[in-house]
Amino acid sequence: MIILVGVGHVFDISAQVRGIILENSPVAVGLELDRNRLAGLLARDRGEELPKQRGMLAKFQERIAKDFGVEAGDEMLAGYKAAAEINAKVFVIDMDINRVIMRINSQLTVKERLKMFGALFATPFIRRKTVEKELKRYEEEGDLYMEEVGKSMPTVKKVLLDERNEHMARYLLNIEERFGTVLALVGDGHVPGMAKLIPHGNHREIRLKEVRGWKPNESGPASISYSFNV
Repeated sequence: MIILVGVGHVFDISAQVRGIILENSPVAVGLELDRNRLAGLLARDRGEELPKQRGMLAKFQERIAKDFGVEAGDEMLAGYKAAAEINAKVFVIDMDINRVIMRINSQLTVKERLKMFGALFATPFIRRKTVEKELKRYEEEGDLYMEEVGKSMPTVKKVLLDERNEHMARYLLNIEERFGTVLALVGDGHVPGMAKLIPHGNHREIRLKEVRGWKPNESGPASISYSFNV
């Protein structure tokens, strides 16, 4: 069984993520990270000084996350720690983000570059209300929303979303074959596409809207540290 949990990298959902993992008690947990991003999150958690993110998208995520009272990636860190509590194996299932960015840069059309530049230029003016508004629209019209993204920025959707969906779905099917139940924390926008790549009846979904409203079961497993593999 594969459990796809849709998360948002800028929302305060660490407690909910922990509760979902402890209540489902999977044998393995997959994180939408590569090894370098996981190492960065763990270093940050240890209080180590990290280089500032130079990309505009990374800076945008950091700023919006602060609007929600968290740091970008806190939900992944919570998933990593919750896996340790139940002695679940941890896997980083995403593609190397540097390779993804290089592929986007090499394939973008001039028209898409102009659109992306305009979108990135606008990010300093986007605030929490705008994010919540767009999220609500996405929740109500998910298929139409993603269709519009695909028409506007086909290369970005193909490389940033579709190719990563295929990579992560294949990885999860391999993990499931080896270990049984695997719970994956992935951006909510990845869930529908990944679900289509997993055999029917072999998965279930917990979408971001449900995650944000999840009430952790405080009477669940005690917080005990175990050794585990990454």
